[in-house]
Amino acid sequence: MPSSANGVTSTRVLGSTGNTAAVSSDGRLLTAAAPENYNFYFHALIDAPGVVAANTFLSVLNPIGSGKTISFFSVAPDSYATGSSPTANSLVVDRITAASGGTQVTAANINKLITVQANSIAEVRTGNPTVTKSGISLYSWPPPIASGIGSVSSAYSSVPPGQGFFCLPGQGIAFSTAAGNTNQVWSIKVTWAEF
Repeated sequence: MPSSANGVTSTRVLGSTGNTAAVSSDGRLLTAAAPENYNFYFHALIDAPGVVAANTFLSVLNPIGSGKTISFFSVAPDSYATGSSPTANSLVVDRITAASGGTQVTAANINKLITVQANSIAEVRTGNPTVTKSGISLYSWPPPIASGIGSVSSAYSSVPPGQGFFCLPGQGIAFSTAAGNTNQVWSIKVTWAEF
């Protein structure tokens, strides 16, 4: 079935088990999950201490008027305890329709898989940005629960092969806790593509 993105038309063949192969506009057979015209980006928030109140650790927003689609592919959250950590509030990811405040990462400092590709159009914010959540929570990861130093929680989540979690202009995702404590430390790594 033909499809088009950014003016590039390709043909995809869908197998009976759901696997796809594609033929690029110049006749090459593509078996990778992502189309050839995707640019990939990622951001890593590392060793961010928890806070007692509600806190948004990270948001990634596709700004209104960007003219592009963001497709999220994977998230890898980790956490550990530096002391007593009895607060049982998971790290939750939600859809958002707006983000402001906090600390915005400059476009030039958003990591690229290929250093010569264009800067990301995404607005990446850390430091408890104000976000407007939309709908119900999408997913969550457990916090480190500990009576002392050393408890660790880590996970990896990805979308089904060949797919992406799409955010159109004016849409994004945010990672937050409803409460926490300063002995909880979080790292969040997120990977997305833009087309």
